Amino acid sequence: MRRSERIIGRAREQVNGALRVGTPILAFALCWSSGCTHDAAAARAYERAQAHVENDEIDAAVRELESIVAKYPETEVAGKAREDLTLYRGLTEAVETYPERRVRDTMIRAARAVYNYRRRGSWPSSLDDVRAPNDPWGRPLLYKLKPGGGYVLGCLGADGQPGGEGEAQDLFIEDRSFVSRPSVALP
Repeated sequence: MRRSERIIGRAREQVNGALRVGTPILAFALCWSSGCTHDAAAARAYERAQAHVENDEIDAAVRELESIVAKYPETEVAGKAREDLTLYRGLTEAVETYPERRVRDTMIRAARAVYNYRRRGSWPSSLDDVRAPNDPWGRPLLYKLKPGGGYVLGCLGADGQPGGEGEAQDLFIEDRSFVSRPSVALP
């Protein structure tokens, strides 16, 4: 190797070496001035939120994610937190409304089965004719043919008793539409 190449090579190493030493200091200075401390704090909060999720503490995770969005709105982590909030809030709502949603879906499936049976000529005499599913609490849906034609389906909610609110709320379908009170009494 020629002497000039060695000097040039050595000069590069010295420059690169100096940059390697100076880079963390420069990066820290840039980071400090541009808010990387917020990024780091947001990242730590996000890790805490994920730990809550792993422990099935969804409400605590939601609070932590909301805090990230409020305190560090411009960070990349806040963007992830917003996406996670949508997911976890949706899951929380789905869990809270699960039985009511499930009974509505079950009743819609049963109403479709009754209607499809009717298209073949007559109304089913019972839900056994259409193999309707049970309600979310394992009880058969109520069914009655109306004297002038048509039908009523019903579910008495979680308690299996007339009346009630929330999970115990009664639901009825009369002639393919949800109604608050059917025109005929169900057994």
